[in-house]
Amino acid sequence: MKQLRLNAYAKINLTLDVLGDRPDGYHDIETVLHTVELHDTIILRENGEGISIRCASPDVPPERQNIVHRAANLLQETFQVPRGVEIELSKQIPVAAGLGGGSSDAAVTLLGLAQMWKLRLDDRPLMDLGGKIGSDVPFFLIGGAALAMGRGERVRMLRPLPTTWVVIARPTIQITSEWAYKALDHGAVRKRPDTQRVVQALEAEDPRIVGQLLCNVFEDVVVANHPIVGTLRERMAALRPLGVSLSGTGPAVYAMVANEAAAKEIGGALAAMPDVEVFLTRTFSEER
Repeated sequence: MKQLRLNAYAKINLTLDVLGDRPDGYHDIETVLHTVELHDTIILRENGEGISIRCASPDVPPERQNIVHRAANLLQETFQVPRGVEIELSKQIPVAAGLGGGSSDAAVTLLGLAQMWKLRLDDRPLMDLGGKIGSDVPFFLIGGAALAMGRGERVRMLRPLPTTWVVIARPTIQITSEWAYKALDHGAVRKRPDTQRVVQALEAEDPRIVGQLLCNVFEDVVVANHPIVGTLRERMAALRPLGVSLSGTGPAVYAMVANEAAAKEIGGALAAMPDVEVFLTRTFSEER
């Protein structure tokens, strides 16, 4: 039985801006994303004609509602593949946390199955399929650092950061993107990202400047409705990291720090907080 074992990496948003509504019901955004080493693991095994998923996490939706199943099914139907697959998913990335776990799982499933089924696809058809599955999926087909525009499906690769330590704190609440976009009052946004300066800082490979420029327009509305997010942000900021921000629509908050010792200091300061998961990780980029 043919088998592939793959890692699906989480992401953080270095910037996230909402530019306006779209006629298709989505929103035009501009965001700089970066993958980190925190990852899920996916094992693909060729198996007859059907698609099945095994996952021990109770937070993951059942088979046909699962984004991974949708990705495999779409690829199979689009290219009329006569073979099936058994997918084993081991979750480490928290669900509905703003870290892109589901989208990353879907992207890696597309990449892995295209290899397993010998489809010999270039980037364009995979990116098109990814955009049909979820707004973040095209980014995860590339990974590293990228600028995403439109509803997230238009992706331009950027120079990744030098390996930089990141502390992620995730309160055990879930925030849906649907709620966050409805709750966001465009007129009340106090600060918007300077996306071009962040792109320039990435080109200069300067994590200190990137840290100073972290910005997410959802931060105020999420903190107003979920005070624990504000508490986490304040505790991280008090230890003087390179920068602190919300990832995606939350609730995960992250701090970029100068070194492993600083990461452990912040992680230790948050460890005693109830109902908070803490992850020490690093920025990551791989050749695909």
